[in-house]
Parts: sequence; C-alpha cells; structure tokens
Amino acid sequence: MLSRCLIFASCLLALPAVRGYFEGCDNTYSLQAGPTYVESPYYPNNYPAGTSCRYKFTAPLDHYIKIQCTISLPSNNGQCSTDNFWLDTEGDLLMRGAENFCGSGTFNRESLFTELTFAYISTGSNSGKFQCTLNVQPQSCNCGWSATARISNGQQASANEYPSMAALKDVTSSLPTFCGGTIVSHRHIITAAHCTLQISQATNIVAIVGTNNLQNPSSSIYYAQYAIQQMLRHEQYQNEPNVVNDIAVLTTASNIKWTRGVGPICLPPSGTSSSFAYDGVDVIGWGTTYFAGPTSTTLQKINLMVASNQDCQTDYNGVATINSGQMCTYDYNGQSRDSCQYDSGGPVIKRLSKQFLVGIISFGKTCASTAYAMGVNTRVTTYVGWIRQKTAYSNCVVSM
Repeated sequence: MLSRCLIFASCLLALPAVRGYFEGCDNTYSLQAGPTYVESPYYPNNYPAGTSCRYKFTAPLDHYIKIQCTISLPSNNGQCSTDNFWLDTEGDLLMRGAENFCGSGTFNRESLFTELTFAYISTGSNSGKFQCTLNVQPQSCNCGWSATARISNGQQASANEYPSMAALKDVTSSLPTFCGGTIVSHRHIITAAHCTLQISQATNIVAIVGTNNLQNPSSSIYYAQYAIQQMLRHEQYQNEPNVVNDIAVLTTASNIKWTRGVGPICLPPSGTSSSFAYDGVDVIGWGTTYFAGPTSTTLQKINLMVASNQDCQTDYNGVATINSGQMCTYDYNGQSRDSCQYDSGGPVIKRLSKQFLVGIISFGKTCASTAYAMGVNTRVTTYVGWIRQKTAYSNCVVSM
C-alpha cells in the first residue's frame, strides 16, 4: 500500500540537511516533447541503502509536466520510516511544499507550471526503488490567479494575493520603488506613462516581483527581479493642461517565469462596454501611507468603488477635465482611503473568478485629503487594443 502525507512544519526538511543530502547526486534536466523515463540507481534492483538523489525538471515555456511514478520504499505500518520519496509540483529545490510518499504503489501528478522536482532520501539499512515517466504538455492560457483568496488607510495584502504586481525600482536611486506596474505577459509590464518620464533610460529599471515585502523581498520563495530593456510610452500622452493617455508598456530583458506567486493579470476582452460604475475594485501599492509621508515596505491594498465620470468631473471641477479614457475610484466608506505618492502605475483590479486589470493609477488630490477621496486612473478598456498591439498579442484572452 502506498503511504502518503503532506509535509507540515513538523516534517519539513531543514535547509542545511537538504543541501547536504544530495551532494554527488543532484540532477537537472530540460525536457522536450515525448516521454522521459527516470529510474532509481541500479533499477530494477534497489538503490543502495543510505543514499539520496534529487531530480529537477524544466519544461519549455508555457508547458507543464505530467508525471507517473511507481515506487517501492520501506514503510512501517503505513508510516514512512527510514526512506522517503518527495515530490514538489512547483519545482522548489528545497521542496518546502512537497508531498512525501513511501510504501508501494503508483501515483500521478502534474506540475503547476514549467518545473517539477522529486527526490528520494534513504537513512536506514533497508532500501527501495522507483520508476517515473514524465510527459510534457502545452499549458492552457491562464491569467489572473491568486495564491490566496498599505495605500492610504488601507490594509496589508496577503502573501502573494496579487501575483501580477510589480514594484518598479530605479537602480540609480536609493528609493525602494518609484512606481508600480502590472504583469500582462512573459515579457511585458503595464504602468503609467508619467512614470517613464522619471527615468532617463529603460535599463535603469528593474521590476521586483513575487514579494509583498520590499525591505526583505527574499522572505518570499517566489521573489525575483527582471531587468527592463524598453519603455513604450503612449504616442499621444500629455499632462498639460490635462492628463491624457497615461499608459506605457515596459519590456523585460528576459521571460518572466510563472509561479504561484508571479503571473499575468487578465485584460478585459476587447469591446468591453461596461463602465464598472459603482463596482468595487482593489487598488494596491507600496506608496506613501499619507501625503508626503514614508513609503510602505509591505504591499498595501484598499477596496474602493468606481465612480461615474460625471460624478468624478464634479469632484474635479477647476482641477482637471476627466475624459472617457479615465476611470475614477472613491472611498465609499468615508475613511480617507486612497492611492498615494509612488503608487502611480499600479493596478486597479476587478476581482471575479480571475483578477482583471481595469485601471492604472494616474493622479489624485493630495492622497485622501477628504473623507470621500476621489482618485483618477487610466481606463484600461479604452486601451486594450493598444496594449495587445504593443505586447505583440502575447497576453491571454479570456472572457470576463
């Protein structure tokens, strides 16, 4: 009988032990189409007692791995004892979220994205054997996932609640971030056009992804940085006398790797006519927690309501002209919640079965200076065609 348990804190492998176990038997493979067969050392005989080996597999971009394993490992009354087979469907080399198997039987699993890792560890005088078959399959187009179900007067976001969120950092500055951005494809991040005016050249920007904590980003196992190689500002962007077309696309120098904590947001389908007026949306960022105040080291979120453009224009009379390419959000609870400085370029998110990018933070009036604060964002439905063209039609197209 096959014995199986999910790893919890009580049976996690300690980091030093993981590193030490696999010296001399640590294998990495880049898979292609067709089956790949992996057998334990000396198969069909048992592997030597007291040995350990680790195997890391990577499929091509936008593919995943299906695996079937047949194992025969020692167990004691259905419990794993001296020998363990570990499998991590996210490809984590430290196998922090792995499943643990022993005994005899066959099981099937699929990688979440392009990577998968498994290992066996033998610590007793007995030993076992295993045989696995791996097949690479195309990954269905996907976007807008979340690993979990502070902007002014907001609250801290849950870990990896917003996998598409990127902090944009100027490598020539000591500031942790100067603007936000949103991942829409393997090579593209959407931000506000006015953010790109703050940077002399694209190569000064790095996108920090997969973490909520800019003070200790590596506290997330999904943390990564990607260099930017190109800035594409909207051709008709202007900020005088009124802000128009405040949108830009950043192109990364390498592919952004999808994980549970890093992935693209969905765009509204072309032709979406909804204004989203009176709908609730999430606004997130690492900006200042009050006007001219300190930036937040942890990602903050607030839930706001979309205002009609007519109501927004009333609020902004004498300040700005609100156009059809803009969307306003306001604090319907009257708790002075708003986006703030350095939140610019970040997303306004409509949460359905998936997360959709419906706005890009553009400007406001001194960060919730009134109880029912109103902020102005670029309306993404106006620019879906422009975004898809500038990103070479590389984003997922899904219904809303």
